[in-house]
Amino acid sequence: MTSRITGLDHVIIAVRDLDKAAGVFRALGFTLATRGEHAEWGTANHCIMFGEDYLEILAAVGEGGPADRVRAFTAEKGEGLMGLVWGTEDAQADCARLGLEPPGDLSRSIEGGMARFKAGILPPETTPGIASFLCQHLTPDILRRPGWTDHANGALGIVSVTALMAEPLELIPAWDRLIGPAAATATDETVTVHTRHGLVFLCRPDDLGQMHPEAEDEEFPPAPALVALTLRIKNADTAAKALKAAGIPHERDRQGKVMVAPEDACGVLIELQE
Repeated sequence: MTSRITGLDHVIIAVRDLDKAAGVFRALGFTLATRGEHAEWGTANHCIMFGEDYLEILAAVGEGGPADRVRAFTAEKGEGLMGLVWGTEDAQADCARLGLEPPGDLSRSIEGGMARFKAGILPPETTPGIASFLCQHLTPDILRRPGWTDHANGALGIVSVTALMAEPLELIPAWDRLIGPAAATATDETVTVHTRHGLVFLCRPDDLGQMHPEAEDEEFPPAPALVALTLRIKNADTAAKALKAAGIPHERDRQGKVMVAPEDACGVLIELQE
């Protein structure tokens, strides 16, 4: 059966205190959509919307299996990148292709309406070491209101996510099964997953500095762990000025890429590149 996955739909950032985290990301120059709540899951979120993908800042606020997983994650690894969500044109078909239970119904209340989805939690062997979810949007227009995709730092969308893995090469078959044949390619010991929309890099902890030189002095959770997020921006000078105005420490490399350390971004190493 053919994969109906369209690529990275959004990335989940788990936090302990949603209001506090919202303040951090606003200071980083992001516009946040109104707070949403998943009544079925016991979680609440703020989303940072781009044209074709988004970031989800997620916290546990009630009872439910997903809320328990968020609490367990932050207790074990601290705040940070918790999971990847794969867009699909047909969640039912992808679940059947992967031999999974049918997707469930999920809703999120937001200002002015109710967003509805078909969603499913993928079993651990689907993307080993990375929590993954399927998501089919049933009401896509309600998620992108005027102004929600305009960000002071000029962010436009997700370029890539980097994960630490003990043995990246061993994971290629699993990723090819999820995305499609030859989706994962290897360069030395690093694997690049071409998801159809956005890249996922799987690298050994010792190789992280080659991909993100600014990360060499940072402390990250042990593998497996999602650690870095690269976003596309309109202009590096604009992004740097927005961060400076907010008093956010940041660095720039020779190519103009702007970097924010995990301690200033809820546990996420953020790179902003033109």
